Amino acid sequence: MVPRSHLPAHIVLMNTTRELITSPTIVVVPWVDPVVDEAGASVFSRYVEMYWLPVLGPSALWMMRRMVMGFETLPAGYEMDCATTATDLGLSFSASPNCSFSRSLSRCLHFGAAQPHQGGLAVRCYLPAVSKRHLQRLSAPLRDAHDAWSQGT
Repeated sequence: MVPRSHLPAHIVLMNTTRELITSPTIVVVPWVDPVVDEAGASVFSRYVEMYWLPVLGPSALWMMRRMVMGFETLPAGYEMDCATTATDLGLSFSASPNCSFSRSLSRCLHFGAAQPHQGGLAVRCYLPAVSKRHLQRLSAPLRDAHDAWSQGT
């Protein structure tokens, strides 16, 4: 077996992410980003529900909200039981990266709502404005609504 220190960085990250999304428990901490935290929208906001929902998907958005809710009682972070959280969200959980819980968590990582952090997960409490690339994939009425929102009308 090749030691991790001898593997390319993208292979190590891929393996670390796979371990993270299939782990029975994950340490979840807030992702502090002063720029996004100041200008972004709360994961509980109407903006996130309207414009991030089609990007992240409903399961990933509910997962984000549930993880951030944990900071209300444990603001520095906590250990999340993945099977219990999956059950509470109506998702399946197994050691497979293809279970619905792991796929939803992967979407959070892929779209920058969360990131691996010291063997756990750092989660954004605020999300930035949806990127132009993702806006192009929204329906025309939703894009128009986003344009109106961004222009303050």
